[in-house]
Amino acid sequence: MPDEKCIVDPERDCIGKAAAAKLEARIDALERWQEDSKKFHNSFYDWQREQIARDAKLDEKLNNMDKNIEKLLGKQEASDSKPGKFLDTLKSNAAWAIIAAVLGFVLGQIGF
Repeated sequence: MPDEKCIVDPERDCIGKAAAAKLEARIDALERWQEDSKKFHNSFYDWQREQIARDAKLDEKLNNMDKNIEKLLGKQEASDSKPGKFLDTLKSNAAWAIIAAVLGFVLGQIGF
């Protein structure tokens, strides 16, 4: 086992070789973890940006829907109030016509 011997003095066993191998394995694992972590974070932030953009679009659509609903309600209220106004106007005009007819009849009887 020549790999187990010290580089400086090949007559002696290498004390740090096993520890160095363990450290190299740990360093490789940490570097793989770091790379995986970077990929995860990048994909997460990409997803987050997509969600923010999607939420902004949804907010815009909701605002437009609110405006359209307000317009529709305004038109509905205007439409609902028109028959009432028409009937009120008709009743008022009819009342004035009746009062005018009665006054005309009374004045006609009196001789005016």
